[in-house]
Amino acid sequence: MRILDENTALAIVFTNIRRKKRSDDLVTIAKSFEYLMKLYGSQNAVAKKVGLSTEMIRQFLAVLKLPKEVQEMFSSRHIDYLDMAKELLALKEPQKQIIAARAFVHSLSEDARDIKRLVKTESVSVKDAKKMILEAKPKGLHIFLMDFDDEMYKAIVGYARTIKVKPAELVRKIVTDWFKHKKKMYNKRG
Repeated sequence: MRILDENTALAIVFTNIRRKKRSDDLVTIAKSFEYLMKLYGSQNAVAKKVGLSTEMIRQFLAVLKLPKEVQEMFSSRHIDYLDMAKELLALKEPQKQIIAARAFVHSLSEDARDIKRLVKTESVSVKDAKKMILEAKPKGLHIFLMDFDDEMYKAIVGYARTIKVKPAELVRKIVTDWFKHKKKMYNKRG
């Protein structure tokens, strides 16, 4: 994280609140809001300065109420949805928040509420949550689960971030391109 002063914090906020694609992660934005609150004295003062509602600022600050492990998922942009912080905080217990965040990161679901519902009871493991989400997918949609070692997973996530796509989209593109190549090879032989 950059060292914050008023101008840096305001620059982070202004460059990220009005865009669909943020250049900074949610923790960085939340820490900028936190810094500005300390500087200006209240959420209302910050809201007036940046032209946002206090509720929107509160949503960004919610990220900082989560356990450090979950904040790291937001910092690394494995989770990059503002609504996810609210959903995780609804679980109350930090351990459940961590379990839900891990399940979200490792699931194919894009809906934070799906994960929250599944881990709300302690009897649902991350593995079972994934299975339940996969079973709930629409018929005719075929899903393959692939295991990657940590090195390969980090490489996929890193490259996906570089080309600004989700890791699942990158894997889908790689597999699609591979099939197209194989089909061309098959057609040349036949």
